[in-house]
Amino acid sequence: MTGQSWWGATQWAAYLEHQEQPIKAVSKVALHELEATHGDTLTGQAYAALMLDDPLLALRLIKEANKRLPRRMSRDITTPLGVVMALGTVALREQIETAPEIPPENSGFTACEAQASRAARIAYAWGSLHYDLDSGELAMAALLANAGEVELWAFMPELPQKALDELHNGRAARSEAAQRQACGFAFLDVTLLLIDAWNLPQLIKHLIRGDEGLRARLARLAVNTARHLDNGVSDPALPDDMREAAKLTGATLSNVISALPGIGAEEKAALLQATETEPNPVPPEAEQA
Repeated sequence: MTGQSWWGATQWAAYLEHQEQPIKAVSKVALHELEATHGDTLTGQAYAALMLDDPLLALRLIKEANKRLPRRMSRDITTPLGVVMALGTVALREQIETAPEIPPENSGFTACEAQASRAARIAYAWGSLHYDLDSGELAMAALLANAGEVELWAFMPELPQKALDELHNGRAARSEAAQRQACGFAFLDVTLLLIDAWNLPQLIKHLIRGDEGLRARLARLAVNTARHLDNGVSDPALPDDMREAAKLTGATLSNVISALPGIGAEEKAALLQATETEPNPVPPEAEQA
């Protein structure tokens, strides 16, 4: 980081803006498996689903799709399927096949992108419970809500690692405070700058800035829920998350919890039981951890 120690969010966003986006090696494997299994019957939705497991792949494809569209139309790409339609499957395959790969030993990136992917899957599942929401739009926003942090883990992992150490050593109580103390800026500030630089969906900005519209609230809730689930289904913030999801979607608590991806039946039953009990105040540190 010699010569970059003084950089803030603006400098890092400017640096990241022009980097070629790598992807996970397993994304290439997943593409090959899809094509081997489905052949000519492979749908645009199947290609789009690849992005929900790899936020860097989503960013790479969005950037390429935006190059092919007039700037005034690029903001219309708000879903993974929209990216596929803008690129076409031939260009999409080429982008995946020729992309550099993230080193498998980058464990910080792996954890960060796994949380982003889980947030996207939750947003997609909950969006499907509401008659008037676009699940793909919510999933894309949740997937890229922490794009700045994902990018830093990919290109300068020692920077977010410093913030993580600050948090784990108890010198900061919240992630944003740890980032500001260790790095001098919040990673969300990088995300906001990249949204404009890359013409990313504006819903991401609304999510970050606390917009109270239904789409932003549900996507933001999916991001928070994914973070809380990293602590296990006993995280004290999760029952309130489930109640809020039921309120926003109009679905039952049972349906909201059943829709959670990657959670076993026993864990879902335990979470439902905890959620149906009398609500207890959640300590602020549990909500913000």
